[in-house]
Amino acid sequence: MEEKKDSAGESRKDNFLTSVWNFFTSIKLTVFLLIILALVSIIGTVVDQTDPAKNLGMLEGMFGKEDAPGVLELLVDTGMTNMYHSWWFVLLLTLLSTNITICTLDRLPGVFKIMSRVQGPLTDDTLKGLGFKKEIKLKGGMDSVKDKARAAMKASGFYQNEAEDGGAFHLYSDKGKYSRLGVYITHLSVLIIFAGALIGSFWGFKGYAQILENSSVTSVGLINKPLLRGDLGDEMPLGFRVRCDKFELVKYETFGGMPSNYLSDLTVIDGEKEVMKKQIRVNDPLQYKGIRFYQSSYGVVPEMATMTIRVTATGAGLNVKDYSIKSNEKVHIEGSDYDMVITQMAPDVAMGPGNQLVAQSDQFKGSAAAIMQFFDSHGHQVDQAVIMNMDPSSQPKNVPFSLSIMGYRGPFYTGLQVTYDPGVWVVWLGCTLMVIGICVAFFTTHKRVWVRLKEGEKGSVVITAGGSANKNRYAFERDFDKLVERLGE
Repeated sequence: MEEKKDSAGESRKDNFLTSVWNFFTSIKLTVFLLIILALVSIIGTVVDQTDPAKNLGMLEGMFGKEDAPGVLELLVDTGMTNMYHSWWFVLLLTLLSTNITICTLDRLPGVFKIMSRVQGPLTDDTLKGLGFKKEIKLKGGMDSVKDKARAAMKASGFYQNEAEDGGAFHLYSDKGKYSRLGVYITHLSVLIIFAGALIGSFWGFKGYAQILENSSVTSVGLINKPLLRGDLGDEMPLGFRVRCDKFELVKYETFGGMPSNYLSDLTVIDGEKEVMKKQIRVNDPLQYKGIRFYQSSYGVVPEMATMTIRVTATGAGLNVKDYSIKSNEKVHIEGSDYDMVITQMAPDVAMGPGNQLVAQSDQFKGSAAAIMQFFDSHGHQVDQAVIMNMDPSSQPKNVPFSLSIMGYRGPFYTGLQVTYDPGVWVVWLGCTLMVIGICVAFFTTHKRVWVRLKEGEKGSVVITAGGSANKNRYAFERDFDKLVERLGE
């Protein structure tokens, strides 16, 4: 009885393992996973992966203003706004990698068996299974026909194995057997690319840093966290310092003085030693210890910025004067009993949901806005107004002035996108291997040809030619026909 239980247990175990193996060798699973990955990748290109809030406008157009915040929260909770670093995307890649690996292991032994098979002389049974065969008769002695057959094989690019068997002379050639490995080289390249992507997800990060001139940073704010370093919080220490020695904003002389380029002179300080200096610009990063610093933005530091307000008296005299004011700084309006304070300033705003002003950037544009308060000589607040260049009619009502925003200035910071991807070279290795695999798979063919010479009637020689190819049969048919033509010349 015990033996039967053991036998039954082993049988159940074998059946389970066979079921798992068959599940992962299924082409249907491969197609299903590829479709799912394609769909979520499309979503990943539509949904902003760097700043979830940027998706709100798109979602409002799709679901309405009331439902958009709830949909955005759902996208954030499910990882759709950080898709390529989510656990489920890693799981999909792992499943596809397992599927490809097991499919390869399942089929590769048969391929090696074909490749290691020793080709022998042409037999009648082999001839029956060939896709290409031809028989011709030539007059002349066997020796001369042998020489012609050797020359024809050589001219067709086939090396020659010779044998005497069954009263006949045989020439045969096996060419390009390693072309059968092309698809498996491609499989391996995909696995290597996936491995590089997983390495980047597990240990890589993407961050952002703002550095003032003559200031430095030792850490960056994280946009994408490493999956295996969830204890980092919102900051990633660099292990060295990066200093901005100079920031330069270059503008077009025409086009309204629009920026044409922005440059940052950076110095890397490791320990107490300056180890590297470089001027970076857009698409020309600094790289140190595998960490890349890209020039991505610039702006004025809000805490140190001043806004230029033009004050025009609405009474007699029409006095006009410009005032440069810092945030929360009380400034007296000359020739009056009033002081003014900017409590909030924004160099670039847009009208958002519910007619709320939404800051778009920290660079001065025509759509600047400021919230201003006005005080009398006793320090009592007499008015408050939102001054907007986009709406000149938005003015204070209890003071005799109209105001407009003329400028926004302050020390610039350089905005750096910081990335670290330790798997990038693995990905490049996989891409290189993929090119090799595709070239082998598409541009090489396993070709086998046989030529058998046998004495015929009245001193003739019967030539039987046969051939096969594992792919690109039309091209091989041309080669085979050319070989037969040379044999019959």
